[in-house]
Amino acid sequence: MPEGEERLPAWVLLQRARERVYTLPPDFPGFRARVAFFRRGVWHWGYAVVQGFTPRVELLEDVRNEVERELASLLGHRRPVPFPEGEGRYPMRLVEEGPLGTVIALEDPYRSRIWVRQGRLSLIERHLPEGSFRIHLEDWTVVEAERLLPHRFLVVRRDEAGRIARVERYRDTYRRVGPYWVPQEREVVVEAEGTEGVVLRLEDMEVVA
Repeated sequence: MPEGEERLPAWVLLQRARERVYTLPPDFPGFRARVAFFRRGVWHWGYAVVQGFTPRVELLEDVRNEVERELASLLGHRRPVPFPEGEGRYPMRLVEEGPLGTVIALEDPYRSRIWVRQGRLSLIERHLPEGSFRIHLEDWTVVEAERLLPHRFLVVRRDEAGRIARVERYRDTYRRVGPYWVPQEREVVVEAEGTEGVVLRLEDMEVVA
C-alpha cells in the first residue's frame, strides 16, 4: 500500500479507486459488430447493434438472450456514474487493513464491503436476499491516462446459508475503436454442478455514426 493511503478518509480512498476505472462517455453512440459465441461445443455467428449502452443481437433464440445479457453487463459496467451519485452517496467507514488492502464498509442496501489496494479495487462484496457474492479483481488492463479495465476476475456466489453455490472466472479483453475502448472478447468458465465455458467475441467492429 502506498505510504499514507491508509490515512485517507474512506470516501476519498474509494472515490480515487473508482475514478481510475475506465468508463465510456455519457454520449457514447454505440457500435456495430459481428458476434461469435461459443457454448457447449458449438460456435454461433450473428450480428450486434449497440445503441448507447443497449445491445440488440441477431442470433438464434436459444443463445440470443445470453449474448445480450453478457453484452449488457460489459457495457453497463462502463457506464459513467459520478461517484457522489453512486457509492459516494452512502455513509462509509474504514474497517481494517489486510493483505487484500483497506476494507471499506458501506451503509447501502447491499451491505457492501469494498477492498482497495494500491489505489485499485481488489475485492467487492455485496449481499442480496438470496445470498451474497464476492468479486475478486485479479488483473487489470491499463489504457490511456493510466485508466484501468478489468481483465481477469473471479465471482464467488454463496447461498443464504453461506455455502458456495457457483464460481465464475472471467477473462475480458478490449480494443480501441476510434476514441473508445470497447469490449473485444469475454471468456467465462463456470463451476456449479458441473463445469461450463462460454466465449463471446466481437469482430469487424465500427462505431455507430
